[in-house]
Amino acid sequence: MILITGATGKTGGELARQLTQADVPFSAIARSREKAEALLEMEADVVFGDLSDRAFLSAAMAGIEKAVLIMPNVEEQLAIEKQFVDVAVEAGVQHIVYQSSLESVPGSTNPITSIHVATEEYIKASGLAWTMIRPGFFMQTFAASAPRIKESGNIVLPLGSATLCVTDLRDVAAIMAKVLTEPGHENKSYDITGPELITMQEVAARFSKILGREYKYVDLPLDAFKGALKNAGFNDWRINAVAAELNSIANGSLDHTTNTVQELLGRKPHSIDDFVSDNAALFR
Repeated sequence: MILITGATGKTGGELARQLTQADVPFSAIARSREKAEALLEMEADVVFGDLSDRAFLSAAMAGIEKAVLIMPNVEEQLAIEKQFVDVAVEAGVQHIVYQSSLESVPGSTNPITSIHVATEEYIKASGLAWTMIRPGFFMQTFAASAPRIKESGNIVLPLGSATLCVTDLRDVAAIMAKVLTEPGHENKSYDITGPELITMQEVAARFSKILGREYKYVDLPLDAFKGALKNAGFNDWRINAVAAELNSIANGSLDHTTNTVQELLGRKPHSIDDFVSDNAALFR
C-alpha cells in the first residue's frame, strides 16, 4: 500500500489523480474533510490528522509499504520530516519517495534548500530504500497567481533576467507514479526540469503569443516582494525563506535542464507553451 502526504496540495493532488486514473490504490493524509474534497471524490482512502502528531503517523503507516513525503516549506519542516522518517522505519515501510528540489545541493545556506539537503541525508542514513524527486521551478506558480495576472496582464516576480528551467508538476507526478509502481528506482535521485531554459521576459512573451493579449514581466525589487508577502500575512521565517530562494534562482541556481522526463517517461516534458495552452482559461 502507498501512503501520500501533501495530497491536498498541487503535486500530491496531481499524483493522487494519476494513481487513481491508473487504478493504483493508495492512502492519503489530510488535515480536514474540507481540504480533502477532491480526494474523497476520487474515492481515495483518506486518513485525517497532522503530520506533526507522532501517534497519528504511527497509525497511518500501519501496513504501508511505500510512503511519499511532500511538505510545504515551513519553519518546523525538518523536524517533522525527520519524525516521518523515524516512524516509517518503526512501521516497516520499505521505500520512501521524497520531494526535494533541484537547487538543494550540499553546502546550501538558504533556509528551504538546506532543509531539503538535511532531510535527504537523514533518509539516506535511515536504512530505508529511497528515491529523491528534485524538480525545478513549477509552472503552476503562475496558476497560483492567475487572478492577478488575468486582471493586470503582469507577471510579477523578483527574478531579474535569469534563465531558469520551468517545470510542469504533471511531469513530476508522472515520475513519482512510475517510481511507486515499478521496481528499479530505489536509491536514486531524479533531477526534473522542463525542456528549455527561459527568462521571465520570454515567459511573458509566450503568454502574449498563445493567449492573444499583451502580458508583461514586472521585475519586482526583492524588498518590495518581501513587503507584499508580509501584507499577505506570511510570517517572517516564510518571507525570508522564500526571498532567499528566489534570490538564489535570480542568480542562476536553476540555469540547467535535464533529460530525466524523456529517459523515464519516454516522452518530452511539458513546455511552457503546453502549460499556457492547457490553462488558457485561467489567464484570459
